[in-house]
Amino acid sequence: MRPIALRLAALATTLFVFAGSVDYAASHVKNVSAPLQPPVADRPSATPAPAQPTPTPLPPLVTQRGRTPVPTGTPAPRLTIAPGVRLATLAPLTFTHTS
Repeated sequence: MRPIALRLAALATTLFVFAGSVDYAASHVKNVSAPLQPPVADRPSATPAPAQPTPTPLPPLVTQRGRTPVPTGTPAPRLTIAPGVRLATLAPLTFTHTS
């Protein structure tokens, strides 16, 4: 195909899709009289909603069994990264083929 024919086909396809979208939107106009919510939702409830019970705290998943708990205020160890290359004590790789 010549480049101009390909561009014209792309333009025709784009315009066809655009026209179809406009036609679809025009034929599906919003109905103003259609309710968005059921009629019951507009009126206040005659009976008050039941009170939600307060949730009970969950028991610990891991029991301590006589061990002292770990204090929560200890800071986590810090990771320090310094530039450089370190040599390994392992033998060098000589076979690197994979199938």
